[in-house]
Amino acid sequence: MSQLIVEVCKIENIEKHPNADRLSIATIKGWNCIVGLNNHKIGDLVIFCPPDSIIPDDLIEKYNLEYLKNNGRVRTVKLRGYISQGLILDMNCLPNPDGDWIGQDVAKTLKITKYEPPVSGTLQDGKRPTKKKRNPSFDKYTDIENIKNFNTVFKEGDVVVITEKIHGTNFRAGNLLRYTNSLWGKIKGFLFGAYEFVYGSHNIQKTRGNMKRGFYGEDVYGKIAEKYKLAEVIPKDYIIYGEIYGKKIQELEYGLKDIDVVFFAIKYKGKYLEWGKVVEFCLYRNLPFVPVLYTGEYKQEYLKGYTEGKSKIYESQIREGCVVLSVNEENHPRIGRKILKSINEEYLLKKNRTEHH
Repeated sequence: MSQLIVEVCKIENIEKHPNADRLSIATIKGWNCIVGLNNHKIGDLVIFCPPDSIIPDDLIEKYNLEYLKNNGRVRTVKLRGYISQGLILDMNCLPNPDGDWIGQDVAKTLKITKYEPPVSGTLQDGKRPTKKKRNPSFDKYTDIENIKNFNTVFKEGDVVVITEKIHGTNFRAGNLLRYTNSLWGKIKGFLFGAYEFVYGSHNIQKTRGNMKRGFYGEDVYGKIAEKYKLAEVIPKDYIIYGEIYGKKIQELEYGLKDIDVVFFAIKYKGKYLEWGKVVEFCLYRNLPFVPVLYTGEYKQEYLKGYTEGKSKIYESQIREGCVVLSVNEENHPRIGRKILKSINEEYLLKKNRTEHH
């Protein structure tokens, strides 16, 4: 899940809406936001609330935002044929609006939060483990930020791989040293061995010890683990990360009557493998990996084309977007691991869409 960033920033560009006499289109951090005509000009400092921001009631009342009164959620919409992403607020809603706010994240100051959709009924079988049952080596996957919020991370000429972003639920599985920092942990290590197979989602962790029905269990995570025999396939000290997709997982079902998975990352002893090693790992073990859209030097002008279009998995369905990753694992001082996502605007217009994983 990406973090919510409600940033004070300058309007980069503004132009009149071609199909509306009283509207303009402002560009902020690469996002297009439709605003009232003559309300703003290029260079104005504003507060930009991206899609999926939840605006508190006091701000809704102050700015007479009638369309947000139902639940306060900012959505991507299309007005007179042009897409609007996000909401602009003026500086007067901040304490000391003339202060040095530029570049600051003011979400907490304004009590703006991030929309969290309800968990699908299909996924509710999994339970979060207690700290005593959690294997601390079973790392969660990287939180991936939106490239529009960090559009200077990738430079022209960086060697990247761009993959399709699949709309589903996060999945991870690993063969890891058992946590033995307790008497019961030591007993299990003696009885069952030093390593244990662990699997689940971003916040769910399951092991053989808490499986009620058979080795893998009956939820979607267990079904995928069983389908690909992951307890036998994954070597010691490895964690693999993927996205489960298909029937009843999310609103994009990719034409499936059941569920499946694609893998997109692997850790070995706590370090992510470079992309070429991920592909090699999956090919050797007959594991499906995420569709590759492009490999080569990064070009900003290419990004829109890889973000939009149809899914490579099911060509009758819209693509959710894409993920840009350094071919050789790199870190960046602003975001950590050098990986960002770009979301298809047409997908964001879907009535029931979720973009929370």
